This record gives sequence, C-alpha cells and structure tokens, in this order.
Amino acid sequence: MQQTVSVYTLPDLVRMAQDGRFRVRAFARPAVWGHHQITELFDSVHRGFPIGTITVAEQPAPEEDLRIASVPVHAPADRHAWTVLDGVQRLTTLVGVWNDRHGQVDDDRYAVCYDLDRDRFFPGLRRDALPVSVACQEDRLSSWIAGHPFLTEDNISECWRLHAALTSYQMPVTVLSGIESKESLYLLFTRINGAGVGLARSDITRARQEADARTLLVSGEQPLIRQSEQLGFGRLPEALAVQCVLAVAEPRERIPKSALRKRMDSLSASATREAVERARPALEASLRFLRKQARIPHVRLLPHPEVLPVLVRFTSVFGPPTGRTQELLRRWIWRSAMLTRQQASVLNEAQASLGSTPESEAARLLSSLPHPEPQPFRPDLQSTTAQRPEGRLNALGLLSAEPSLLVPSASVVSNQPGTPLSVSSLLTPWLDSEHDLFCRLTPQMPGHPQSATLGNYLLHPPASPKALLHAITSQDAQARSLLARHFLDPHGIQLLSSQRYEEFVQHREDLLKTAITHRAQSFARWGFKDRGHLPSLPDSARDTPKGTQ
Repeated sequence: MQQTVSVYTLPDLVRMAQDGRFRVRAFARPAVWGHHQITELFDSVHRGFPIGTITVAEQPAPEEDLRIASVPVHAPADRHAWTVLDGVQRLTTLVGVWNDRHGQVDDDRYAVCYDLDRDRFFPGLRRDALPVSVACQEDRLSSWIAGHPFLTEDNISECWRLHAALTSYQMPVTVLSGIESKESLYLLFTRINGAGVGLARSDITRARQEADARTLLVSGEQPLIRQSEQLGFGRLPEALAVQCVLAVAEPRERIPKSALRKRMDSLSASATREAVERARPALEASLRFLRKQARIPHVRLLPHPEVLPVLVRFTSVFGPPTGRTQELLRRWIWRSAMLTRQQASVLNEAQASLGSTPESEAARLLSSLPHPEPQPFRPDLQSTTAQRPEGRLNALGLLSAEPSLLVPSASVVSNQPGTPLSVSSLLTPWLDSEHDLFCRLTPQMPGHPQSATLGNYLLHPPASPKALLHAITSQDAQARSLLARHFLDPHGIQLLSSQRYEEFVQHREDLLKTAITHRAQSFARWGFKDRGHLPSLPDSARDTPKGTQ
C-alpha cells in the first residue's frame, strides 16, 4: 500500500465532491456533526487553525448517483475514485454549507452565518449577519454587500477577509492506493475511526455489511437504509426497508410480515432495481414530511413504524402531499401514534386498497383507524422505554418542549450542556447509538410504584442520576428556562432539593400528562371534522406548552 499527501483549497474540495471524485460508502458514519462542531470548523478556518485531514482509498468506482449532505451528485465511472475513510464529517460539512441556499439543502445544520461586528459564527441565518454560503462565493458576496447599504467600511472589509480565508484555506488529503480487498478497507476504516468518539454498534454493523459483498448482492433494501441515514432519519430496520421497496413494487397488495423477505427475494434483479429507484425519491419525500410536517425526526421515534411504507406508497403514486392532503396525512400519522399495540394491527391492512386521488386516499386511511382507547386519550406514563410505542409517543411529547442537554454524555458528539436535543445536533447520533430515550432521575423507592413512571425520567442521553440531580438543584435563576423545558418548575426543583421524591414524581406527572396530550391532540385532532374546512395545525413546537413556561 502506498500513500501520498496533497493539499487542496476548500472550493476545490467542494467542486471535486460535487463532480463525483469522492465516494462516501455505506460503511462510513452518516453526518453526525451538530451546530457546535460545524461553527467551530469555520471558526478554525477563519483563524487559520488546522482542521485535520481527509483520508481516502483510491479505487475504481462505477457510475452512480449519490448524496453528500443531501446534495445530489452524479458520479461518473472513475478508475481512480476516492473512497472516504476518514473526514466524512468535514467533507459533508463543507459541501452542505457551500450549497445552503434558500433551503436547497434540507438540513438546518448547514445554515451558518458570521456576525461582522462580534467576529463570531452562529448556527442559523440572521438578517444582520453574513451567511457563510454567500461569503464563500465572490459573485454572491458582491450582491449581498450591494443589498445591505448600511454596512460600514469595516464591515465590508471583514466580508472580503472572510471570503479570502474561506477560498484560500488549504486542507490536506491523504490518498492510500494499492488496498487489496474490502476486508482490508473495513480494517482501515475501523482502525482510523477507532480513536476519538467511539464507533457505535450501528457503525460497526454498517461497516461489516459493506465488507461482505454477498450481503449487498441479496439485500436490495440497503440503498434505502443508507439513504435514511444520510438524511439524518436513522437506520431503518431491514424489514421496514423491505416493506418500503415492496410498497412501490406491488402497491396494491398486502404482504404478511412473515412473507416479506421471501417476496423480496422472488423479485428479479431488474424489478428490484426499478423498485428501489422509484422508492428512493418517495422515501426522501416521506422522511421530509415526517420531519418537517409531522415533527417526527427519527425512525426510533415512530410509535408505529408501519406508517412509513404506507407513506412511501402514497408518495410514489401521488407525489409528495400538499395542502389539504398534507394535513389529513398528518392527522392520520398522529392518530396512528395514539393507538395501542393491539389496535395498531389495522395499519397492516392499510395497503389492501388504494384511493383514486391523493385526498381520497388520505381520507381512506383516516377512516380506517379506530378511536384511541381509553377515550379521551391519556398518555401511558408507565412507558419509559423506546421499546414500546407508548414510550416513543411520550418521547415526542417531551421533545416538543425543545429540551437541552443538562450534563455531558459520552453517547453524543457534542456534549456541551445547554445544547438543544435537536435532530440535527444531538438526537441523531444519540439514537443511532441505540441508547434508550429516558434517564432515571431519582432513586428507585421500594413500595412506591410512582418512582417507575415517566415523572421520574428525563428525556436525555445517558447520564447518571447523581449528575442530573446536581445539575438541576444547583442551577441559578438564569438557567430556570432550560430546566422548564424538561418540565422542571420551581416547585418541582424545591421538592427534589428536599428529597421529597414521591411528591416530586406526582407533581411532574401532572405537567407531563398535559404536555403529551396537547402535543398528540394538536396534530391528531380527534373529534375535529375531517371534511370541509380544516383548521390549521401548529407548525412548530412553539405552539405547544414548553414545560411550565
């Protein structure tokens, strides 16, 4: 094996990535960097600090279509293509930020701006700040300056200094050639990436499957699994991905779960390829709908994953839902989420027929659902695990309050307390690591079953109860808003500080019941008419209660 090192400017790296020179394979960890790492990267570039290297394996690669940071790339056949072994996060960040124009990149992590007066990078876009996607391109920067007549001379000079820093910065690329086998490639990947943030079990599984060529040959669902990871929705279970493929290949047939793999394997190679190619855009639109409209950001938070193949079939036949149909489908997804496991069997019958129009199909799906039990809906606060659909629904209710990280956790890349548990920063790597959703807060109290309910759990990455209790009871008044987003109000904090744990759990349960019920009903709209004029639904978590604020 030989290795050579060359340096390239950031615009060159982005251009090469969009031309298909870099190939990001299935064994690579999906984009897990959050706002903190992305803004720090550009701050380092601006200061001239080193930001590491990109390590690639030079290998032949076929013509293919792929995505880097949600940017579609058509890569031609190349005998000297570069398979990325290390540096996927840096490369993905560069491509994502460079292409973040008015929502063209469907990931808010890549919206980064620079405050000209404070000399700082911030996540998101602000009216008075310079978008990095503008600063890195001369023509766009000139237009932006012309459209902001109140900039001072110092501001304008700083704009061009940032442009020069972004476009002249050079980054090394280490090219490894002469790698003999996929097994060697897998070994290199695990050795290189074994340091720093450890690989999760899902990362190792992904790498082993890529190394095993036979797995790729028989598993036509793998492109959908990879696509979901790239879009930040997490790794689809294989059975669920198979259902999505078959929902497109045979859209009018209900296939029992026990027969899914057999039916998938019975498809010809050409039929499988055609179904996967049709399923990929339908899956992307479906995941965008779940994240943006239904506010379900990860596959592990789907109370009943059976809704995904139905949504993929809908999108494949009718296109992405819009307007009235969008609202009806949102109601269907959330009404499905409120069903018990026994009631959810109706979702297996959802593909038995198909409406003739988008609206009639959405109405058919809605009418097929039984009312939740009991009525009116009440959340099951005994469910404190992601293994149960009721637990996942509880997590969605708690997530609507936009909680933040309270103490560092080794299971997430960014471990800065105060960082939001959003899909783009902490939630995706946390759930991809397969840890559970909830952390116990107070000690288990024998003879007191309340201590095992949701009132005694926080939606939070893995952390010790001792560390969480210390963080909560030692916070000053300025941090109370962060605690309120975890449904920890002053009275509850006082009960915790006094070790009156049973009273604390009962008090917090009342807050959680209200919040979870409000979140579920605000989207499901049980009891509201589904015909005629439909009242508008909340479009963000700001329309639901934030803890006790």
